[in-house]
Amino acid sequence: MLGWEFPPAISGGLGIAFLSICRALAPKVDLTVIVPKHDKGIRIKGAGLIGIGNLDIESFFEEKEIKGLEKVIKNKQIRIELSPYPKYTSLQGVRKETRVGVKQKPPGNVQQLHQRFRDSDLYGQNVVEMIRYYAEVIDIIASKISFDIIHAHDWMTFEAGIRLKKKYNKPLILHIHSLNFDRIGPDKEGLFYQIEKNAFKVADRILPVSYYTGSIISEHYGVNPAKIVPVHNGIDPVKPFKTKKRFPEKLILFMGRITLQKGPEYFLETASKVIEKYPNVRFAIAGTGDQLNKIIEEGAYKEISHKIHFTGFLDRPKVHSLLSMADIFCMPSVSEPFGLTALEAVQFEIPVIITKRSGAAEVLPSAFRADFWDTDLMSKQIIDLLKDKTLYTRKVSEGKSDIKNLSWATTADKIVAEYRKIIP
Repeated sequence: MLGWEFPPAISGGLGIAFLSICRALAPKVDLTVIVPKHDKGIRIKGAGLIGIGNLDIESFFEEKEIKGLEKVIKNKQIRIELSPYPKYTSLQGVRKETRVGVKQKPPGNVQQLHQRFRDSDLYGQNVVEMIRYYAEVIDIIASKISFDIIHAHDWMTFEAGIRLKKKYNKPLILHIHSLNFDRIGPDKEGLFYQIEKNAFKVADRILPVSYYTGSIISEHYGVNPAKIVPVHNGIDPVKPFKTKKRFPEKLILFMGRITLQKGPEYFLETASKVIEKYPNVRFAIAGTGDQLNKIIEEGAYKEISHKIHFTGFLDRPKVHSLLSMADIFCMPSVSEPFGLTALEAVQFEIPVIITKRSGAAEVLPSAFRADFWDTDLMSKQIIDLLKDKTLYTRKVSEGKSDIKNLSWATTADKIVAEYRKIIP
């Protein structure tokens, strides 16, 4: 099992979903999980867990393997690295994407490489170099273990997965939590899109987290639908609780990366329209990202800053604390492969408003839905929920019914069923 994000090093839902899938699979298969780094306090019962940055180089690698890695490192020249998350600027109302290239020196030896895995931002300016090193090290690790299937999560692990498939002639499963299409849009087909498209051609099976994402893989990447098998995420059981707010107003919540994909500007526009008709309300924007400063500035421009709380990045306990205070959850993502936060909101007995372009819409049929750009409809839905207690109570009840059969165990059973189909 090849992963990239792993708690506590997470930037969104990928790390949480990856860990939950591994824990659910561990009792059902002989599982070895390999990630760039992991917190030693986190375990996966019944599975082997290898963090590349956590390895003791001298005891784990043979001398010839260290020399081989150092040869690869020394052959790496200074190259321009790009982040998979572009920055956007607005000029005269037109959005323009900018990718900043930065010269990045490769590490001089294996010790420095492992230090980079321990300390580096997984999505920093050297991310392309890091996934190449990740593939090099996994090639060595794979020679020390026995395995029947390679299961790789998102584009960061695809190079490693393809290398193992070709070398060991083992089936390759790709698990898709997010696509370049989601982050950038249909008109940008750069390096990361090409990494995904090439891997889709090589893979034996592709497991997107929703039918919505599966349709994008088929239509936008030209993949045969026969090898695409959508597998919805599950959800960890949680006991909901309520926390009294320090203010009397109702609280509407946005939670996720503050990037173009997640639609924070549409949330802000919706907030402006709600405040105009229902002033007894506040809004919270939880998360961080390249659009944060822009959203803060737009809030000031719209003269609603006094109604908006920006929390920054929150760990799981603080996420639950914020959910315990929220009255409505709104997810206006431009493209959302799944949307675990919407399910977490439902667990905390909060009505949710979600974009039609999301996987969550497939498992929350009772939720209010809207096109991401339809801020008039989203603001009306929020106001209706705030004014109509009967509607509010009904949506809470329906949401709980929607998720009662969702679990990571069910997700794992569907994955194992695909394993059985592709093992020679």
